[in-house]
Formats: sequence, structure tokens, C-alpha cells
Amino acid sequence: MLLDAFGCRWRLDVSGLGPDLGPRVEELWSRAAVADESEDGEDGCAAPVFVVTRGSHPGLVVIDGDEQDATDDEVPYAVSRALTFASIVRRTGECLMLHAAGVAAADGSTVALVAASGTGKTTAASRLGRRLGYVTDETVAVEDDLRVRAYPKPLSVVVDPTDPHGKSEHSPDELGLLTAPADLRLVATVVLERTDEVDAPVLEPFALVDAATLVLPQTSALPSLERPLDRLAEVLVAGHGPWRLRYREIEDCATIVAELAAGRTPGGLPEKVEWQWLAGSADPATAAARQQPPPVPPPPGVFVPDLVVEIDTVVVRAPYDDALVSDGAVLVLQDALPTTLPGLAARAWLAATEPTSVARLVEDAEDGLGSHPEAERLVLGAVRSLVEGGLLRAR
Repeated sequence: MLLDAFGCRWRLDVSGLGPDLGPRVEELWSRAAVADESEDGEDGCAAPVFVVTRGSHPGLVVIDGDEQDATDDEVPYAVSRALTFASIVRRTGECLMLHAAGVAAADGSTVALVAASGTGKTTAASRLGRRLGYVTDETVAVEDDLRVRAYPKPLSVVVDPTDPHGKSEHSPDELGLLTAPADLRLVATVVLERTDEVDAPVLEPFALVDAATLVLPQTSALPSLERPLDRLAEVLVAGHGPWRLRYREIEDCATIVAELAAGRTPGGLPEKVEWQWLAGSADPATAAARQQPPPVPPPPGVFVPDLVVEIDTVVVRAPYDDALVSDGAVLVLQDALPTTLPGLAARAWLAATEPTSVARLVEDAEDGLGSHPEAERLVLGAVRSLVEGGLLRAR
């Protein structure tokens, strides 16, 4: 069968699983099947064959060339996991991939519901997909124009709460989920937060850097994109976000999510969030060198990360991969690792584009934030933390 996984076409061959299990796997993936043999996938590649067959001994299965332990009950989930991973690899560097459930209104307006593994994506998709079209319970792939690529895979339901990796597969049709339209576009991204502290669901906007910090671990291969944090910001601010949905039971959120898909929110839409994207200064050779200790003590005037920082110390930004600035806070990617800088740390990092003394950074802080009797101590502490964290270099 020919199927599409968020822009990747595959020719799924499960004939080697036998007359019972093979048709069952095809049934599970029927919502993702495509009939048009003439077009390649979004990645421009003709559909490779994804073969699933019995292994060399009973209890073994070979999935796309990888032999692994799996009972017949475990094979469908193993296929879903492997096919998802293989599709992520193929689309790396091409689109932004969120670990999220996706549901869509009849006009294609799609809401991505972001959550960590095991914290509610599949439950959200299975409940909300009875009112809105089911897009996916696993990976929401967003193109650079905010088009969404559907991935209506079988839903992976945890069988035993004590074993989060033990899951059974159910097709969207078996669960009564609505079919999403063919043309999808992202209109909102929502961070899910299940909590017993609220009686009724609460949809609330929150700061872009805070949202990006939470969502970044729930992406796949984000640093491989051009402008990674800028792309993430565009996705998060869609529909006047970022949004956080705090809830006790996801069933109670159906109306809120449907309204959000329609461009309406309780209390009206907040002002659109502004941000600044800073292109990284690091290159592969610099990044590799930054991870190695200097072979000899550096000569005077050379920037080093472990110098004791005092008020007359000169500092400058260390090479970084990417940065996002919004509302006085900064999110920095360095060696693909994120660091969030609030307040004084953000201001000092932003001001140190060129070699600058700590004393001058104190003046800059007071110029922007007002005088403070502890300004020198506070700025010095922030700069020391930045130097220790490798975000600033001192000489």
C-alpha cells in the first residue's frame, strides 16, 4: 500500500507478516493511504519500500531491515515507531516537526497540541478528534508557509500505565475520529498542561521565550533548519499565541480548541507578540574548537572562558548557533543546546556584541533599567554566570 507520512511517501509491504497480521497492519494505516501514484511526496522523493516481515526465529520481526523482538500484538506499535522515525529522518532540515497532536476544522484550520511523550497527546487526539478532524497524535509537520502535513497514523494507546512503552494500535476509524480536510494550515500552537489545580479549562497566552523554551525539546531536528528559532517563533505566535491550555480533563477542552481553530478566544485576542531573531555566529570549525581545551595557556588579550571576572574585565559574546529575543528575555542555542537568559543576563549578553568591559555593562543596565544601589554587584554576578556557562568570553 502507498501511504503518506507528513510529506514522505512510503510503499508499505507487510506481505511477509502472513495472512492475518499483514492485513491488520494495512487496516491500521488505511487513513494515511494515498491513491495518486503519479506524485512524489513533499520531500520530492519517490516512495521507497518499507518492508515488514517475520524474523529469523519466532518472536522476531524485521522492520525496514532491523530485526527486533516483537510479539504479534507488539508489531503494529513497532511499525508505527519505526515509520515515524524514518519519516523524521527524511524530512529533517525541510520542515518544523512538533511532538504534538493535531486537530483541524472543516476549512483546514489546524491546532497543534504540544505535549511531552506520555502526557496526553494521544488522549487529546482521540477525544477532540470526534469533534474536529484528526490530523495526528504524534508529529505535526509545519512547512515554512504554515501549511501542515497530515499524519493520520494509528493511535498508540498505553495498555499498562506502569509500562509507557507497551502500547496498542487503533485506527482512527475504529475510534470514530473525523477525517481532516486535505489542505491544512496552522492557526494556533497550544502547550498542554494537565493539572488538578483547575476546575475548568484555562486558555492563556504566555511569553514567547518561555513558550519556546518549553516547546523546543518537543521538536525533532530543529537545529537542522535555517533560522531554527525564528521558524519556531512563527509557529508559536500563529493565532496570536503562544498559548497554554491548563485543564483537568481534555474532554472539557473541545469547545475552547474549536473556537481557537475558528480564530476566537475567551476575552478576545491578545496583541501580536513581537520578537527579534539573531543569526548565529558559530561555524562548524568554531563549534568543534570550542569543545576542546586550548593546547597551551592563551597569551594576554585572548578571550578564555575560565578567567576570574571583575569589574574591569572585558567580555564578548561566545560563538552561538541561533538566538531569539522577546520581551527582555533571550533564548540562545549553542552547540544545539538551549539556554534561557532573563533580565540582566539577557541585557548583558545582548550588549556584548563587541569586547566590552563589565563596568560599561553596568552603565548600560542603569541606562536602560534605571539606577540601582546594587547594580555593580548584580551585573557582575550575571556576567560571571554567562562566562561560566560559556555564553560570554572574558579576557
